[in-house]
Amino acid sequence: MSSQDSTFRYAKHISVEKRNGYTVVRLADPWKDGRTLHRYILVNHKDSARLSGHIPEGTVVYVPIRRAVVFTAAHANLIEMLHVGDAIAGVADPQYMHIPDIQKRIAGSPANAPGSAHAICNVGNSMKPDVEKIISMRADAIFLSPFENSGGYGRLEEINIPIIECADYMEQGPLGRAEWMKFYGMLLGREIEADSLFSVVEANYNSLKVKVRRAKKTLSVLPDRKTGSVWYVPGGQSSVGLMYKDAGGRYAYSSDSHTGSLPLPFETVLEKMGNADVWIMSYNGIMTRDKLHAEYSGYEALKPYRTGEIYGCPVDVVPYFEEVSWRPDWLLSDLIQIFHPDLRQGKLRYYHHF
Repeated sequence: MSSQDSTFRYAKHISVEKRNGYTVVRLADPWKDGRTLHRYILVNHKDSARLSGHIPEGTVVYVPIRRAVVFTAAHANLIEMLHVGDAIAGVADPQYMHIPDIQKRIAGSPANAPGSAHAICNVGNSMKPDVEKIISMRADAIFLSPFENSGGYGRLEEINIPIIECADYMEQGPLGRAEWMKFYGMLLGREIEADSLFSVVEANYNSLKVKVRRAKKTLSVLPDRKTGSVWYVPGGQSSVGLMYKDAGGRYAYSSDSHTGSLPLPFETVLEKMGNADVWIMSYNGIMTRDKLHAEYSGYEALKPYRTGEIYGCPVDVVPYFEEVSWRPDWLLSDLIQIFHPDLRQGKLRYYHHF
C-alpha cells in the first residue's frame, strides 16, 4: 500500500511517496526534464530487519541519520536549526562555516577532543575530501550539493555511504528552496520540527508580500558589483530576482526569463541600472566607498555611488549564506525596508548602509 504525499507545495524538484514501512523520495534532475537525479528509500532503523529483501531499488538511507558529513554551511546550519547539531560528525571547508557550535567542536576543547562523540572531524576541501577520514568516521550519510556535468563524486561513490544530493539551490523560488527542509527533517528524525519551521517561514514570507502593497515609495535597485571584466546580476526568474519582485523593488531585469545569473559588461549595467536609487552587494572584510573607487573608478558614474545609497552585507561576519536558504523571510524583510523607506521599522538583519 502506498500514497503520493502532498508534502511539497512550492518545491518542484522533489516528491515523496509513503509506503508500508518506508518512504520513497524522488529528486528530479533540475538540468534535464523528465530525468531522475536520485531515488532514496528512507527506512527507519527499527524496521530494517523486518523489511529486509522487500525494499525497492534506490539508495537506502537508514533514518534518523546519526552521523553525517556535511559539505555546505547552509545545510550544517539547518541541522543546527532543527536542534540536532550532534548529528554533524564531519564537515568540509570548515573555514567557511560561521556557526559557533561547529567551530567550537572542530577546535577540540578538552570536552570535544578528536575522537570524542561530540567532536567534529574536518574532512578537508569539499572538491577533494579526505575519503579515508570519512570512512574511518563510520558516517551514515554525506550531504553535498550536486552540479551540472560534474562528472560524479569520484571515490565517494565507492565507499558505500549514501550521498544526499542537496539540489535545493536549483529551486526557482525562495519558498521552494526553503521547503526542502522537510526532506532533511525526514532524514534527521526531525520531520515535525521541519514542518513547523517551514510553516513559520511561509506565513512570514507571505505576510511580508502583502505588507509591500502598503508602500508609498518604491526604490530601484542595482545588485552586486563587477567581478573582473564582468558584472553578474540575478536573472529575473532566479531566486534573488523573484525575491526582488516579492519585495516590490524596481529591478531592470525583473521581466527577464533566466533562472541563473546574467553576465553583463559594465556599459550595459550603466545603461540599464546606472540611475538606480540603491546599490546592494555582499563582500568579505571591510567595504567603503573609497575601497569601491579603488577597485574600479568607473563606479563614479553610478548614481547610488554618488549619492551614497549603498547597502552591504559582510558575508564573512554575517551568517547570510548559512541562513537565507531556510529563512528567506528574514532576507525579504531586509529588502522591503531597503526598497521602501516608508516601511522601515528597525534594524536590518544582513545589510547595513555605508
